[in-house]
Amino acid sequence: MATVIRWTGREIRALRQAKRMSLQAFAAHIGVSERMVSKWEAGSNTITPRPVNQAALDTSLACSPASVQERFALLLTPRLS
Repeated sequence: MATVIRWTGREIRALRQAKRMSLQAFAAHIGVSERMVSKWEAGSNTITPRPVNQAALDTSLACSPASVQERFALLLTPRLS
């Protein structure tokens, strides 16, 4: 199972993509505004959500099927050029 120590915009974008959700659907799934998800993703590694939102992201990842968790891990794996 994939585990995130500290969520940043990079991991949030990877989770949304792994779940194959639109920005609107993902925001509703996490319980935040679309603007907030956009802000997180735009901030990439420089932005960290508040603890309550990190807990929601933890729950979303933990409740995801293995296929989503595998895609999530692959999206975060550095690619060799």
